[in-house]
Amino acid sequence: LVTLCFVVGAVMLKPDWKAVAAGAVPSLPAHDAANYWFMAVSILGASISPYLFMFYSSGAIEDKWDKSYLGVNRAIAWLGMTFGGTISVSVLIVSALVLATHGIVQVDDYHQLPLMLIPIFGFWGFVLFVASLGIACFGAAVEVGLQQAYLVAQGFGWDWGEDLKPRDDPGFSTVYTVSLFLAAIPIMLGLDPLKLTIFSMALTAASLPLTVVPFLFLLNDERYVGEHRNGIVSNAAVIFIITLAFVLAVVTIPLQIFGDA
Repeated sequence: LVTLCFVVGAVMLKPDWKAVAAGAVPSLPAHDAANYWFMAVSILGASISPYLFMFYSSGAIEDKWDKSYLGVNRAIAWLGMTFGGTISVSVLIVSALVLATHGIVQVDDYHQLPLMLIPIFGFWGFVLFVASLGIACFGAAVEVGLQQAYLVAQGFGWDWGEDLKPRDDPGFSTVYTVSLFLAAIPIMLGLDPLKLTIFSMALTAASLPLTVVPFLFLLNDERYVGEHRNGIVSNAAVIFIITLAFVLAVVTIPLQIFGDA
C-alpha cells in the first residue's frame, strides 16, 4: 500500500488530465524507434511473466483450492491488475511532471528515481520511494526464488511446499536459497540493475511462446478445467499478445544489443 504515495503525488501535482488521457492513446514513436519498441516488449514481458503461472498454480495446489475459489480469484485478478495499472499510470504522471522539469528526459540509473517524490513530499518522498522500491524488489525476489524451487522440486518429484520445514523438503529449500544467492551475483559483478531488469523482461517476452502456449492448451482442455475453458475471445487475445511480444522481442533485442545504426 505504500506505493499509493505515487497516486497521491500524481493528484497533488494537478496535471492536465485531458493531456494525460491523450497521452494514454497509443501512437508510433517519432524517434528512437528501436528503444521504444524494446521498452514496449519489456513491459509486456513484465506483465505476462511465465513464472507467475508456476508460482500461482503451485500455491493453489498447496492450499488445496477447488472450484469454490474461482470467484475470489477472478476478483483478485481484476483488483490486482487495476491496482497495479493505477500505480503504473501514477508513476508515469509523476515522472513526466517532476523529472522533466529537472532536465531528466530519460532515466538511465536508479539513482535518478528518488527525485520523483522529493519535490512533493520533501525528505519523506525519498523514504517513500526507497520503501516502495525495496518492497517491490523483495516481493519479486521471493516469488521468483519460490518459482525456481517449485519448478525443480516438481520436475524431480521431490517433496515441496513453502509451509514445510526445511528438513521435510531439503531439495526445495536448497534450490530456493541458492536461487536468491545466484540472483545477487550479477549485481555483485557491477552490472547495472536497471538495464539488467529491462533486458531480462525483454528476454521473458521472447520466451512467452515456449512457456505460455502449453498453459493455453491446458486452459482449453475439458479434462482439466471442465466447463471453465477459455472462450474464443480469451484465446485470441492471448495468442495475439504472445505473438506480438515474441516478434517485437526477436526484432528489438538484437537492435538494443548491437545498435540500430
